Amino acid sequence: MEILTSDQIYGKIEELVKRAEVSIWLSSAWLKSSVLERLFAQVPENTKDLKVVLRASELQDLLITDEKVFEILRKWEIYLHPRLHAKFILVDGRYAVVGSANFTYSGLSEFSKGNVEAAVYYDETDDPEEVEKLKNYFIDIVESKETFRVDGSLVGFAMNPVKSRSFEFVALEEVKEQDYVEIRDGDRKLIGRVLELYSYDMDFFANPFTAGESPVFGSLDTFKLLFAKGENSDWKKAAVWAYLNDNGAKLKLAVASVVGELKEDKLETSLSPVSVGSPVFKLSEDDISSLLRKNFSGADMVRPVKVGKLVGSSAEAFIDASEVLSKHLLVLGTTGSGKSYFTKLFLKRLLEADPEVKVFILDPHGEYREGLGSSAIEELTVEDLLLPVFPEEVEELIKQEGGSSLISGNSKEASKNRSLISKAVRPSLGLTAFREKSLRELIREFSDRNNEKEALLSSLSDVYDGQPNLVRALERALNSASRVVIFNFKRVSEPSTRVNVAGLVMRELFERAKRGDIGKTFLVLEEAHSFAPERGFGDTSAGRDNLALTMARKIASEGRKFNLGLGVITQRPAQVSKYVLSQTNTQVMFRTINSSDLDVISSFVEYAGEDVVSLLPSLQTGMGVVCGIGTPFPLLINVE
Repeated sequence: MEILTSDQIYGKIEELVKRAEVSIWLSSAWLKSSVLERLFAQVPENTKDLKVVLRASELQDLLITDEKVFEILRKWEIYLHPRLHAKFILVDGRYAVVGSANFTYSGLSEFSKGNVEAAVYYDETDDPEEVEKLKNYFIDIVESKETFRVDGSLVGFAMNPVKSRSFEFVALEEVKEQDYVEIRDGDRKLIGRVLELYSYDMDFFANPFTAGESPVFGSLDTFKLLFAKGENSDWKKAAVWAYLNDNGAKLKLAVASVVGELKEDKLETSLSPVSVGSPVFKLSEDDISSLLRKNFSGADMVRPVKVGKLVGSSAEAFIDASEVLSKHLLVLGTTGSGKSYFTKLFLKRLLEADPEVKVFILDPHGEYREGLGSSAIEELTVEDLLLPVFPEEVEELIKQEGGSSLISGNSKEASKNRSLISKAVRPSLGLTAFREKSLRELIREFSDRNNEKEALLSSLSDVYDGQPNLVRALERALNSASRVVIFNFKRVSEPSTRVNVAGLVMRELFERAKRGDIGKTFLVLEEAHSFAPERGFGDTSAGRDNLALTMARKIASEGRKFNLGLGVITQRPAQVSKYVLSQTNTQVMFRTINSSDLDVISSFVEYAGEDVVSLLPSLQTGMGVVCGIGTPFPLLINVE
């Protein structure tokens, strides 16, 4: 131990700083840049462990510790303590100076110039126990609950009022919409998502008529001078610009929603607000990445499938495929927004992530063959013919072709023909007579006493032939060992054929899943409005005669019980069955502009809040919002 006088203190500290090899730990209530600039310019470059703790009990403390101090200490870990009075420096955990002097000009000047101070020098060689005690004391100060660390991740402080589900904060560092932040209140940590940013000028356009409280430009006279008295508009513009340059006091406020409270690495619902003034930090990439592998319940994802990266971040975003397969997926967006590219990419990665799942795709335009990777794919191109599934359809077709007398009225022949139709036509691949005979052949079996049947048969086009081949092809495709089976409807011109074939496929998949004859299955409805419309879409019915709609509703409500998942893909959600939409519990939404579509999203997509819907019209191509139970919270991603 060595006693140091005012004339010796600075010299000893400078000596220690120059020979620092590993660390410098400093405690001082106040700091001055005039002292630190000269002293710390001598810190060796290889000294990396740099920590400083100073006092911040009131604003005056930070007026004494001037702003330039923080620029000098930009590479240091800076801590604040409200009751700090200790003054010491510890170098390499081996050498220390402890005394009464702050690291200011007055504290470290010579006896004849500054404060009269005294200090003690400790060396590990002579006083190992005392040096170790000081080291532990510094750690205690830094780790105290009263201590606050100032670092680059600190972006602001919560403002009044703070709610349990949202908060506003003064933004002291640059933040952007959709950034994720962490607000800390003692041991509590809440994760928030920045929804909006506001920029204020504290002097500009306040209420000019609240005398003495919040006048514009500091006085009503100034307001009148610039806006009321001047007649030249260019002078007014220049005058306002000049005023702002001279007097502008700008402030940024951020509005954030609470996405959950972090408890033991698990996100839970926040039930109470944090304290006003709680510090807000930008969530680190590592913390974001950890959270992005959790689903909506806060548990680790069972089977994460990468869907892209968070906008403005390198953190990868995922959807929990196990939630999608059991509780369905909605993908929506206008043409050219990235919807189809995403769907193919997701299906490819789903097949890679889960070797047990099998995918069936109802593809109106034949777009899915490419882009699904190396998985075994079987594609059935549906021929352009008629495949009625209800007796009423056959009767209507015959009437349209001029054969009404064969099925109308109470004649014996008409009754027999209607009975024949009702026995032959069933909405099931396993029961329909079209497995063995064509529609033309069915008509050929009609009873006819007026020789009208032959005239009808001669007038029929080729679309009345080929039903057995189609039914058997559908059965073969459904029995295929391939992991991806595509039903390609690009040749089909008759809407009833498209929904009937789709309905038969969906019914067969549902019945097999219900019996337990198939394993995990994912059914994709591309352009879902073509199969399951809310109202009639073009020539596609939205009534009971639409088997595809009936089965889509059944799979949406019951498929999850039988490992049958549903993927609903559409560019017009307003035209898709609202019931089907409401059963999709994970959503991926790309650019959507139509107001009726946006209204439907707000009403029927459970996890799409107002802030999510407001983003959709402005999204760039390939940028989407992911929300629902397959993700921890709403995510804005770039698909890749």
